[in-house]
Amino acid sequence: MPDKLLSYVSLSDEQRNKINKVAPSYDIIESISDVSDISEIKGVFGWNKEEVSELLDDPSHKLQWIQLTSAGVDYVDLLKLKKQGITLTTTSGIHKYAIAESVMGMILSHTRKIGYSLIQQRQKKWEPSEELSEMNQKTMLIVGAGSIGKQTGKVARAFGMKTIGVNRSGGSVDYMDEMVTQDRLKEVLPEADVVVNILPLTDETENLFDLELFRVMKPSALFINVGRGQTVVTQDLLKALDNKWIEFAALDVVDQEPLPEDHPIYEREDVLLTPHISGKLEDYIAAVFPIFIENLREFSKQRIPDKNVVDYERGY
Repeated sequence: MPDKLLSYVSLSDEQRNKINKVAPSYDIIESISDVSDISEIKGVFGWNKEEVSELLDDPSHKLQWIQLTSAGVDYVDLLKLKKQGITLTTTSGIHKYAIAESVMGMILSHTRKIGYSLIQQRQKKWEPSEELSEMNQKTMLIVGAGSIGKQTGKVARAFGMKTIGVNRSGGSVDYMDEMVTQDRLKEVLPEADVVVNILPLTDETENLFDLELFRVMKPSALFINVGRGQTVVTQDLLKALDNKWIEFAALDVVDQEPLPEDHPIYEREDVLLTPHISGKLEDYIAAVFPIFIENLREFSKQRIPDKNVVDYERGY
């Protein structure tokens, strides 16, 4: 029997034909119920928590590779995959343009009072704000200087901003005027007019942005989170805003999604909340598919897929 590729992604005829050309020895199935022998399934494209968990718990499975359609992996049991020797790959990099544009939109909504003006328009008021500011000559601190951070830095520089990047190594990154290691984060936070958090969720980053870090930021600082909600202690962020330790926050991700209707964030004028949309694309699967095909090409040749492989030790 041919090996099976389990796809939870809705594929077009063109995409199916391309898969067949790249990996003709694999049949595409859409559920584990489509096979009588679970050991036939060698790869998974996409994610279904219930079915994949069932597959991984079956001692007869022969799964070797999972290609996620997300960049984040915090919803996956990495320890189990590591123990079973399964390669996990992501779509890291496809969101960089969309998220960088969202970051600048969030900034401009506040600094140029675009959000405020929309509220005034809805209330049929003509009350120009006197609190506008510019990003030119300001400093952006980009915490998580990967592909998204690099693109964000490129756009920020186009606005005339200075960019400081933060990563594990502190090594040089394009479009960053300065680079520091993550252990120096508290040291450089006071320099930033805008702090952009793009960190993944790991043991090291969970609850990283807490009261201690917010206290050292500029009182005029803007804090933006397009990484993971659990990297920020929400109550500490709100306390920092209440005490004017920072000026404004823009959150595309929060520690509880969706937020309950009675959450205080909904009532705040110093917080912009977007419903986890910064990484949305016009045609998401079209953007994901080239990464999948490249990895599938390697996999079909009995080689380990090598694009966007998750490091189980780092957690991303």
